[in-house]
Amino acid sequence: MFIQANESAKCYQENIVRSVADANIGAIFGWGFVPHHGGTLQFINAMGLEAFITRSRELAEQYGECFQPAQIVLDMAAKGEVFSDD
Repeated sequence: MFIQANESAKCYQENIVRSVADANIGAIFGWGFVPHHGGTLQFINAMGLEAFITRSRELAEQYGECFQPAQIVLDMAAKGEVFSDD
């Protein structure tokens, strides 16, 4: 789930998807991301950006670079933001 969430965050950062809602619903209906988490970006929000970053870095140490948190997640955490269409 972490790689999928990171890739969705990168897609949002690069304007491949233009809204948080599109990323979330696309992940659920597009490739079957676990629906009870509300989608990939909502998964990051629910976990908390700092906790997501910490765990992503732990996974990256153990399993490789693909788990490194997306830059947008790092930037948003530094500003105290969350993924939102508001």
